[in-house]
Amino acid sequence: MTTGRAISVSDLHPRQLWEAALGDLQVQVARPSYDTFLQNTIGVALEDDCLVIDANSSFAAEYLEKRLRGVVQTAVERVAHSPLDVRFQVAQSSALATTPEVIEAQPQTIVSDPPIRHRVAGETPTLPLDPRYVFSQFTVGRSNELAMAAATAAAERPGEKYNPVFLYSPSGLGKTHLLHAIGHHIRARGLTALYVSSDQFITEFVRSIREGRASEFREKYRSPDVLLMDDIQFLSGKEQTQEGLFHIFNELHHSGRQVVIASDRSPSALSPLDDRLRSRFEWGLIADIQPPDLETRLAILRAKASALDTSVPQDVLEFLGQRKCRSIRELEGYLNRVAAYADLTGKPVTMELGEQALGGLQGAPEAAPRTTESVLETVAIYYRTTPAAVKGPKRERSIARARHTAMYLMREDMGLSLVEIGRAFGNRDHSTVFQACSKVATQVESDTTLQRDIEALREKIDHG
Repeated sequence: MTTGRAISVSDLHPRQLWEAALGDLQVQVARPSYDTFLQNTIGVALEDDCLVIDANSSFAAEYLEKRLRGVVQTAVERVAHSPLDVRFQVAQSSALATTPEVIEAQPQTIVSDPPIRHRVAGETPTLPLDPRYVFSQFTVGRSNELAMAAATAAAERPGEKYNPVFLYSPSGLGKTHLLHAIGHHIRARGLTALYVSSDQFITEFVRSIREGRASEFREKYRSPDVLLMDDIQFLSGKEQTQEGLFHIFNELHHSGRQVVIASDRSPSALSPLDDRLRSRFEWGLIADIQPPDLETRLAILRAKASALDTSVPQDVLEFLGQRKCRSIRELEGYLNRVAAYADLTGKPVTMELGEQALGGLQGAPEAAPRTTESVLETVAIYYRTTPAAVKGPKRERSIARARHTAMYLMREDMGLSLVEIGRAFGNRDHSTVFQACSKVATQVESDTTLQRDIEALREKIDHG
């Protein structure tokens, strides 16, 4: 029988400590920020009560230091049960190459990101494909089998059977995984795949117009054999960008090249969106992904436990699986947290340890669907005002903070476009919404009071 040991800071292994903290952060931090800046980081040293963390670029290290330092330090101290500082540095390439999180190569896995044919010199490179997101690592169940079949068809017969393929679901249910898996499969066949978020597409489009390089922009996006575009809903209200995508789509489709699109809602629910573009999204196969049922959640947890090389008893898997989380990423985050806590304390994974690792999170009820009305009402009550005041023109500090926080929650947690959020606040201009969301996003990284407010609001919105 394995016995536990008391934890002291001098006893902690930096990598184990950081992996435990990542399990916590995976649940707390918005998916784009986690995937971009935290996912491939490594705890490399404990020096004078300071955890040193390797990031994969100077930009990532700087971003983590300026924007996520507060929430990261809180997570580390929670795991260590002791005050600790954190410091971010750029990793040596050899350090990142040995991270245990990298899954063993599968036949269709392409770890590197080869250059795209016809890439324009000086143009922003395509976003890299995550080596973990391959078909063999995607757990199939009743909730996602149609989406998996559509993605497989697009990867095996690009441009032939279903074109475009349109995948939609709430955030965190596997759309991005399938886009990356298609990209890996396509590149393994010697073809070209370009994966891009709608934010990157918008940025490049605007830059190409401003710099007089529209022809180079079009050449980049009409060249790949497969175009994979994520979070298409953020193109809503961007009329000029939609026009640019409309022409690119036509060129790709007419030349028999595959287009795969992911969104948080169906084409018919994308508004405001050019009717011509929406109709083209409906030409091929539309597949939605539903939240996984218990059987699928258990299969996901078993696969994750196997990848972590951690023995997790069936009762603990069921304990985690019965939590109806908002996303697969959140579900896996709970398992990461339990596994890392077991490793950190030297104890086997048991129900008791699972409950300890999750603290007050265990047994959380199923989250209620979020709506603009529920967010407005909850935020108004929390800040002791009314929904009408939050939506109105008053600029008192407390009301303005409530208004900005509500906008931020709608953007981060509901995935609404700036135009949709503006509409919920009496048709405010999207630039006003953008400034409010950006302000809160900046403040929340260092303002512990605001962090607690947002955490409390999320709990109240979901569970009353």
